[in-house]
Amino acid sequence: MTKPAADPGPVETTANRWASKAPARPNTSVIIRATAITVVMLLLLVAIGEVTRSVLFTAPLAATAMLLVAMHATPPAQPRNVVLGHLVSVVIGLLMVAAFGHHLWVAAVAAGLAVGGMLALRAAHAPAAATAAVVVVQVIAPLTAVLVFLIGSVLLIAVGWVVGKLIPALRYPTYWW
Repeated sequence: MTKPAADPGPVETTANRWASKAPARPNTSVIIRATAITVVMLLLLVAIGEVTRSVLFTAPLAATAMLLVAMHATPPAQPRNVVLGHLVSVVIGLLMVAAFGHHLWVAAVAAGLAVGGMLALRAAHAPAAATAAVVVVQVIAPLTAVLVFLIGSVLLIAVGWVVGKLIPALRYPTYWW
């Protein structure tokens, strides 16, 4: 005896098939607040860099700022992930430069190896993969590279912590280590 055919259920329409599964857009006040806080964080990096005549504003740290503000409760935004992620990536980038020089292919390999290093340390932080690439493609003294990403990370975390104290809805961090 054969089983009856399963009910195919409602017919999926083209509109349903293409409907976004992305989360709802945050309300306007959340978008404005996140934007303003991120701008302040990044301007702080620029200002401190200007005063100290160094570069603290980098693309990877801009991406870190976004995570700390817009995704503050996620593991990649936590201080452990931010600091270890950037530091392991700087070290990998510097080792790759020492071994192979400043080339785009070296930057690509360094970024990939940084992912492995972060995962091994349980400190995944996506912007830090770019840190490894930046360290390879830019000619920067090793100590300067370490200090830029260490100081930049700590400053962003400090601002995130202060914001979390001032705005309870943005409690940050969820954990330190």
